[in-house]
Amino acid sequence: MKTFRHFTLAAGVLALAAVPSFAQDKPLPDGDGKDLVQKVCSACHDVGTATSETHTAAEWKGVINTMKGRGAEGSDADFDKIIAYLAKNFGSSK
Repeated sequence: MKTFRHFTLAAGVLALAAVPSFAQDKPLPDGDGKDLVQKVCSACHDVGTATSETHTAAEWKGVINTMKGRGAEGSDADFDKIIAYLAKNFGSSK
């Protein structure tokens, strides 16, 4: 029984570890702001972490403000481009 629990735990950890790699393998669509998303967002996490979600432009602005609060670096113009890029390519119409 103990061995089965260890196997189950190990399988779960491996499955979770594989999720970010799938998201990272998906290329970002070309467009104004792509390079900034890759540079700024990948400084702390895989780009796939962000692009696995969809948000309205206002929601993306909130996400970016949170990331700025956690230390993301860029100019206001950079963050405006990132928000526009994410809203266009990973937006929702909520």
